Amino acid sequence: MNTLRMQLFWAHLIVIAVTMSVFMATIYLVTPRIRDRLVRQEQSGQPLPNPRPGNGRPAPPPKLLPQRVYDAAVWQATLIASGIASVVALLVSLVSARVIVRPLHSVISASRRVAAGDFRLIEVPMGAHEIRELALQFNYMAAALKDAEQRRAALIGDVAHELRTPLASIQGYAEGLIDGVVLPHEKTYMIIRTEAARLSRLVDDLQSLSRAESGSLVLHLAQYDFNSIVDRVVDLLQSQLIEKQIKVTITHQHDSEPVRCDNDRISQVVVNLVVNAMRAVDMNGNIQIATLQQHQMVCCMVSDDGIGIDAAHLPHLFERFYRVDPSRTRATGGAGVGLTISRAIVLAHGGNLTVQSDGLGLGACVTLALPRA
Repeated sequence: MNTLRMQLFWAHLIVIAVTMSVFMATIYLVTPRIRDRLVRQEQSGQPLPNPRPGNGRPAPPPKLLPQRVYDAAVWQATLIASGIASVVALLVSLVSARVIVRPLHSVISASRRVAAGDFRLIEVPMGAHEIRELALQFNYMAAALKDAEQRRAALIGDVAHELRTPLASIQGYAEGLIDGVVLPHEKTYMIIRTEAARLSRLVDDLQSLSRAESGSLVLHLAQYDFNSIVDRVVDLLQSQLIEKQIKVTITHQHDSEPVRCDNDRISQVVVNLVVNAMRAVDMNGNIQIATLQQHQMVCCMVSDDGIGIDAAHLPHLFERFYRVDPSRTRATGGAGVGLTISRAIVLAHGGNLTVQSDGLGLGACVTLALPRA
């Protein structure tokens, strides 16, 4: 298996094998030559080098001179072979380390590029499985960072656009009143008040979104009946439903569905889901709301027979300021943060929020799931 562990194992094995081979070959080749040289020195009466310097032993008697020659030859050959083998081992280790580490250089240089704002992907190198996996994960991280940077830039633009519309309206009417072009009238003041309220709601939405995404959302948890929450929300929206002549059908699998939640926050989520369904259907449309149990979760399914959602939009529905229909304004379609805030609230409760649709014209179904108390 081509893993980093196996590469390191084989690299060490190669270093050991090459080192031992060089050592043994050097001993085999050098020892006879040193021995012959020492024998000639012995025969010529020259003193032989002490094979063990500093041991203070007296010179052996003449009959042991051949053994002394052999010991001196082995000692000198061992020193030479050790030096050569060490140099070879160092060179082989450097080469093997360079081969193993080379793919990491591209990741290191790419990390510097990412830190500078360049999110280009790197080519996945051939080599150890761990290094390839590191390169793949790095590319995944770079793509995520690039997407996050694009979302940040888009968020700034979206916030600026959402703030500009009511501010421009308020500024225009204020200047008109000052210049006398617009007459002070109750209708004028109502327009300014309405735009100010829109601006205030947007700021509240952004604040709620910031708290939800940062995990600082304060929840006041207690046990409630989920069925009662749903019924109360529908009663609250009854006048709007009657105005659009929308028929709402509520079905409860059980008489009571106890959940531990923040009543206000979960009511806010259910309101958002029902309002979104109301916007999706036409006059005389139908909305079905059902509460039921699935495993250890209590679910609220809000279905409609409205415009439906194209499959390409489904992965982005919970993104900030994302609208399926970009032409819808805040007055008619909201700022595009309702589902984002709702999902953050539900996740803070340990639940989940999902959307399903079979396509355009086939309606949609949003499922809110909370742990059963």
